[in-house]
Amino acid sequence: MNLIGCEFIKLKRYNIMWIGIVAVIFAVVISVFQNFDGVKTLSYNEFFNSVIWNNFSISFPFSITLIGGYMIDHEYTDDTLKNIMTVPVSMRRLLLAKLICVGVISAILGLFSFICTLAAAKFFLSCKEMGSEVIGVSCIQISLIAVFNFIAVSPLIAFFSRKRGGFYVSVGLAFFYGLCGIFAAGRHLTDVYPVTAGLGIISYAQGAYNPAISCISLMLMILVTAILIFYTPDYDKIMSSVLKDSTKQKET
Repeated sequence: MNLIGCEFIKLKRYNIMWIGIVAVIFAVVISVFQNFDGVKTLSYNEFFNSVIWNNFSISFPFSITLIGGYMIDHEYTDDTLKNIMTVPVSMRRLLLAKLICVGVISAILGLFSFICTLAAAKFFLSCKEMGSEVIGVSCIQISLIAVFNFIAVSPLIAFFSRKRGGFYVSVGLAFFYGLCGIFAAGRHLTDVYPVTAGLGIISYAQGAYNPAISCISLMLMILVTAILIFYTPDYDKIMSSVLKDSTKQKET
């Protein structure tokens, strides 16, 4: 708990959270332009489903991986990792604390996405059928998709945390990972593909899903992440690879 609390305190020094906020707003803005035609009055249910689609395909996988990777990589760039290890704190515990922190941030981003969605529906699109029940459903579904997307990309964050600067690769893969979800959902692979598996659990747009398969897909991602955390190299091995990379850069 102390480690998790420290991670939240460190967030005050990082500006990376603004990218997550901008990514969430961007997904909502895209949804507004996709659904606004100036003639037809859109239902709130249609609009928030559009936001969910843009969140899992564009916003969440990219921004969550970026925030998580950045938080880990700053231990290398700020040269604070060696100080943390003298406490001592194992790399496994440190990585687990950071991932839990990113999971909470993901839920917060999901809640922020819901607030932006509600504001856009009310003030820009004047959506109809905005009852308390459908608003409550949208809050739950948008927030859960953020958490499920975090679970889907957590193996990328855990794996590429082993090397300084590795999160750049993970962010690129996460962006591609999310975009591929569009094609997976369109070919009846929604329950199997990790990024879209959450859609089956929340019964997105009342489609035909198999929630059991969706749960298995996400549980496999949790298992893979747990294995990666368990086999995270010790501090000495990580730092030796960092020193080797620094030496090569100086020689070139």
